[in-house]
Amino acid sequence: MAQVVWREKAARLLAAHLDYAFAEFGRKALSNWYKEIKQIESRMSIHPESYTIEPLLADKSKKYRGAIIMKKFKLIHFYDIKTDTVYIDYIWDMRMNPEMLKELSN
Repeated sequence: MAQVVWREKAARLLAAHLDYAFAEFGRKALSNWYKEIKQIESRMSIHPESYTIEPLLADKSKKYRGAIIMKKFKLIHFYDIKTDTVYIDYIWDMRMNPEMLKELSN
């Protein structure tokens, strides 16, 4: 099973989104985020290349993939086969301009 590692930027964004979800929508929304993320992490650890390659980042040297959370966000991640590790690099709000994702991943 692959190890799942949250990069610092992604971890900060996750904390911010969880804080916002709790403040605006309450404990149930926070619980839903948490459950969905745990399911995604579990799938990543068992099948690290199961999510589709992110088309907006297809020209990058790494094969970035996107896992959808709560219908509006994507966990942008890549799998390092040498270390058997999935790195979660970014949480992208899909309501943002797609060009922003390209710029943020440089």
